[in-house]
Amino acid sequence: MNIEFDCIVAGISCVDLLIGPLNFDQPLNQEGTWALDTITPTVGGNVSNSSIALARLGSRTAALSLAGTDEWGQLLISRLQNEGVDTSRFQQRDDLETSATAVLMNNKLEHIFAYKPGASDAIDRTLIDKNLDFIAKSKYLLLGYYALLPNLEPELHEVLKAVQDTGCKTALDCAGGGGGITPLDKCLPYLDIYIPTDHEAESQTGLRIPADMISKFRNCGATGVVGIKRGEDGILLSPADGQFLTIPSVTPPRAVVNTTGAGDSFYAGLISGLCREMDIESAAKLGAAAASWCITGLGATEQLQDFQTTIGLLN
Repeated sequence: MNIEFDCIVAGISCVDLLIGPLNFDQPLNQEGTWALDTITPTVGGNVSNSSIALARLGSRTAALSLAGTDEWGQLLISRLQNEGVDTSRFQQRDDLETSATAVLMNNKLEHIFAYKPGASDAIDRTLIDKNLDFIAKSKYLLLGYYALLPNLEPELHEVLKAVQDTGCKTALDCAGGGGGITPLDKCLPYLDIYIPTDHEAESQTGLRIPADMISKFRNCGATGVVGIKRGEDGILLSPADGQFLTIPSVTPPRAVVNTTGAGDSFYAGLISGLCREMDIESAAKLGAAAASWCITGLGATEQLQDFQTTIGLLN
């Protein structure tokens, strides 16, 4: 099979409405009208965030998701196409409403998501099964956010195995708080990359020390690259059982505006680096640099840069 893509990004794709700053401590019934700095529509979800990051880094990228035929669905498709992302298998259906998220932000660089599932709730294993021929043309499939895909989650381990059987490598992102160790325990043997946040990993493992979290994932059958994203403390990465690398965070080139999408950008940089045949440590540093650019923009993709500019932060 000829390889046409470095990465196909599958899963959640939505329109984000960036709203803030809000005072989360003040009861709503004590407020009249808030004067905000921004109410800004943009694209979001792991499909939009990671595929745009990959494309800007120069990786051959495709998007695999569901949306409606409404105006927001058209916005998603057009934004991805404008970035050079292949949308030939991105399905728009008349019976679905495009997923949407209100990203509610305060002045402490904190945020919370108010999420309307819409089309994303319709994603099940058929989205992957019917596109295995397409997936076989890619080096990697990055799938997210599995904790927000209720119709895919129960059979996710079978789906990941089917993807690996095509020769395509698998990467998984969770979100949604992380959930528990189930169904992740069944999925880990079929993952080439799994790097949750420390908060998500704590929820999944019941543990607090990153190395112990990774050991728990290994005990569940993980043989690929496993790690823990720790925000400003960087990433603890385990390329193989018993091996550990500490990847430092990268100082942002500008003031931090919003941390939405940093994890998606990290995954994109990591996979883009691996597809460029970087070693795992260098690829992870590229991911950290991509995340650093991400958090300087209001939306998850606003300040994402090309490969040379991104890797330049590592100098």
